[in-house]
Amino acid sequence: MVKSARSRNSDPQVREDLLAGLQHLRSEAKEISRMHAANLQRDMVQLIDFISRPRGRLPRAKYARMKKMIDAIQVRPEEGRRKSLRRVEDAIRSMMKVAFAKNANG
Repeated sequence: MVKSARSRNSDPQVREDLLAGLQHLRSEAKEISRMHAANLQRDMVQLIDFISRPRGRLPRAKYARMKKMIDAIQVRPEEGRRKSLRRVEDAIRSMMKVAFAKNANG
């Protein structure tokens, strides 16, 4: 079977469009990853600052609950898995809810 001249000529263009799309997607993924990491770091710094402040005291049970969340995280950074990052993110999100709930001191 012989390809028509039209299909032979469009294949390089489709290939170039695909490569350009992948390069753009790679760039977007880098930016999303950078922003995601920055947001997660910001949340951790907020928690550290809150817990470090003398007037940001929480009931002992809430500290214990947050400590339990930290202890439950099992990550293997050397494997570079999204699952590990998701575990950290979930724990930080849960601790933020505990620390900054409207009735956090009650």
